[in-house]
Amino acid sequence: MTNLNKGLIYKTLDYKESSKLLFLYTPRGKITLVANGVKSMKHEYRVLSQYLTEIEFEDKNKDMFSLSKAKTLEAFNKIKTDFNLMKQAALPLELIDHLLTEDLPHDKIYDLLITLLKTDTLLASLVFPVKMLYLLGYGLDFVGDNPLGFSVKEACVATKANQFYPDTSLETTVLLSKLYFYKTTDTLVIEQPQILDILTFIRAFYRYHLEYDFKSLRE
Repeated sequence: MTNLNKGLIYKTLDYKESSKLLFLYTPRGKITLVANGVKSMKHEYRVLSQYLTEIEFEDKNKDMFSLSKAKTLEAFNKIKTDFNLMKQAALPLELIDHLLTEDLPHDKIYDLLITLLKTDTLLASLVFPVKMLYLLGYGLDFVGDNPLGFSVKEACVATKANQFYPDTSLETTVLLSKLYFYKTTDTLVIEQPQILDILTFIRAFYRYHLEYDFKSLRE
């Protein structure tokens, strides 16, 4: 019996003369598929072996095996033809590549990621890295009287009482809490200045606590 699974290609590497290594994020975690011969113009899997493509494939329950019985589930062509959308999508995929570990609820993470990418890449670039902080061991605390903003160092709201330095404005802190507790049924309206503020927070928080600097956020 064929065991089919699905996965999103978050990175590709050339392999030998005519093949590629496809790095997939799946509901069971990260795996690598060897796509033999797909660099040939006539190969049936050439198009589906591209970066940022959700595919179905035969899963052999290993960490690395050959691509077979594959088909495209979602090509994300609208994203691929727009530089800004590609840049937005790159952030959650970079997070998957460098920071996600084996001991996480990958089925739920996968569903969230695909839903966000299909809905709004901007939302994906903001919601995904903020919500992943909890799973990576850094829960954000928004409880506090008379909040002034949010402290990156302390991972909590800065208040008059605790006297922590507020790295974000109160307005940005409110939006940050909405992103952190976001559900796929929520509707968020985000203004351009707030986008920059949240991305600045994401970069600062990950650099300070996880010692990782997102390449996709560097100027």
